[in-house]
Amino acid sequence: MSRTGAWSFATVGGRVRVAPDEIRIRRGVVDALRGVLRALAAGRFPRALRDVGWPGGGVVLALGSLVPNLLWDDVGAIGAGDLLVAGVGLLVAVGGVAVTLARERRVAIPLDAVDHVAFEEEELVVVYGGNGEGDDTRETLRPRDDDERADAAVALRLRGVDLRGVDGDDRVSRTVVDAPETELIA
Repeated sequence: MSRTGAWSFATVGGRVRVAPDEIRIRRGVVDALRGVLRALAAGRFPRALRDVGWPGGGVVLALGSLVPNLLWDDVGAIGAGDLLVAGVGLLVAVGGVAVTLARERRVAIPLDAVDHVAFEEEELVVVYGGNGEGDDTRETLRPRDDDERADAAVALRLRGVDLRGVDGDDRVSRTVVDAPETELIA
C-alpha cells in the first residue's frame, strides 16, 4: 500500500491503483493502440478514430482533388493551397487521434460505480456503470503474473468490490476467497 492509501498491481499494459474511492488504470501507448485495433477487429468504431472528424473530411476532400492530378501525371496542376489544406487537415486529424489516445491512457472508475470484477482465465474484467440492463462498460486488465493477480484480488476485496470467479482460481489466496465482504477502507 502506498502513502496515498492506494493498493496497486502491475498489468501487461501498465499499472492499476485501487485507491480508497476509485480504480485508476494507467496504460502504455502500445496498449492504447491495441485497444483501437481490438475495437476494429470486433467490428466497432474506436473512440480514437471518432476524433478525426472535420479535419479528416478536409483531408479526404483535399486528397480527392490531388489524386486525379497525380494519376494523370499532371503534378504541375497541383497548387500550393491544395497541399496546404491537405497537410493542415492531416496534421489536425492525426493530432485529434493522438490526444484521444493520450486521454484513454488513464481511466478512473469510481468504486461505487463498479458492479463486479470477473476473474476470467488470464484477465480481470471490471464491469461498471450499468443499470443492470446490459449497458455497462467493461475494462479488461491482464495482470503481469500470478503474484500480481493475487495482489489485485486482495486490493479489490479490501475495497469491498464484488469478486466473481475467484472461488476456483488457484492463483488467488484462500484468505481472499474465504474472506467475508468487507467495508471500504478509507
